[in-house]
Amino acid sequence: MALYPSLLRSCLMPAYEMLKGKNLLKHLSTYEQHLGYSQQQILDLQWQALQALIAHAFHNTQYYPRVWAELGINDPRDITSMQDFQRLPIVTKDDIKQHYAEFVSSQHSHNIRKSTGGSTGQPFHFELDLESNTRREAVMWRGYGWLGAGLGQRTLYLWGADLGQPSRFKTIKNALYHGFYNRKMLNSFAMNKDNLQQYVEQMNRYKATAMVSYVNPLYELALYINQNQLQVWQPQTILTGAEPLHEFQRQEIAKAFNAPVYNTFGCREFMLMAAECPQHKQLHINADHLVVETVDEQGQVVTGSSGDLLVTDLYNYGMPLIRYLNGDRGTLLEQSCSCGNPLPLMSSIDGRKLDIIKTPSGGSIPGELFPHLFKEFKGISRFQVVQQRLEQVRIKLVVNELFSEQDKQGIREEINKYSHGELALEFELVDEIPLTASGKHRVTICEV
Repeated sequence: MALYPSLLRSCLMPAYEMLKGKNLLKHLSTYEQHLGYSQQQILDLQWQALQALIAHAFHNTQYYPRVWAELGINDPRDITSMQDFQRLPIVTKDDIKQHYAEFVSSQHSHNIRKSTGGSTGQPFHFELDLESNTRREAVMWRGYGWLGAGLGQRTLYLWGADLGQPSRFKTIKNALYHGFYNRKMLNSFAMNKDNLQQYVEQMNRYKATAMVSYVNPLYELALYINQNQLQVWQPQTILTGAEPLHEFQRQEIAKAFNAPVYNTFGCREFMLMAAECPQHKQLHINADHLVVETVDEQGQVVTGSSGDLLVTDLYNYGMPLIRYLNGDRGTLLEQSCSCGNPLPLMSSIDGRKLDIIKTPSGGSIPGELFPHLFKEFKGISRFQVVQQRLEQVRIKLVVNELFSEQDKQGIREEINKYSHGELALEFELVDEIPLTASGKHRVTICEV
């Protein structure tokens, strides 16, 4: 049994928190206790926190009372049930950009300001108060913890690094900070086909108990390991995040490292939203910290089928985000999980709304189709599907010597099944497909 996680929680972290004035351990302990609650207790806790947030947003922001009044809601006590709550208007990124100051609480002048690149590449800015930031860290450690990568576990991160050249002071500070948490960071942004062996060697030297990684960099590394039949250190658990984990990627990664691979789901605005069940059942949603809904194209709540995700952070009082459309899609379930975790379930993460390819007649092709399609072609190393005009799709391919003209025809025929021949397909053979600024690989990009 590893000693450092216990030492960190019992001695080092309390001293650090006393110095910094944080309450991470307190919140983590509380959130962990919630895993012993019943489903109804979780829902009751969620509703109590939601009522308090609604009252705060009504009395301390300009946006919510103004917009809710248009629905005849002139007092937060008018919202007496989840059905009432689901009548509240959806908040979009454009709403926040246009009325930014109106979303910020008048009681919170020292918020933490954060940004996310967004699917369009245009930065999106938001705020949260310090206590909210600590709470979401605690929720993250709880989810990582039930998958074996909790606070203090020896963990290797294949993750993005800070942009720019850090100063010597910043380099030393980062090394001490990550050492305190017992983790090693490998820069996924710097990984390329010429230095994959170096990453394998660093993993073998570090001998991590757990690994946490972006999906695609780890998948690329797993392909290299399997193709070259390399011996690598075997962690006890692997967590992936930041982008969808497809089943063929999970299998390739598990084969390379001979370790179980688990999916997690989050976004910059809320951090960890859900983490996979240890029994590989579904993903458990952090419903004691968030309200997560799915809605159809008309904005009506749906369960059991794919919908656009609306997220409410129950504890961000600095800049309340209530029924916020975050740009992801998912499928929520009503049944309980046999693992005993009372948190509700999400059966799948169905991709970004912009990942859906559209057809001129108003139809659509799910982005999930393309990974399943292209994995069947051994001559394709990497791909990206880009739609900039409604009637045309450009397919970028990084190919090897096995690729042929017959492959193009096979791809065209398969896509035509779903587009009914409405889309002009243009193939573009390229040497590489750049990652986004945040280090992710966009499988499909729809700009129409």
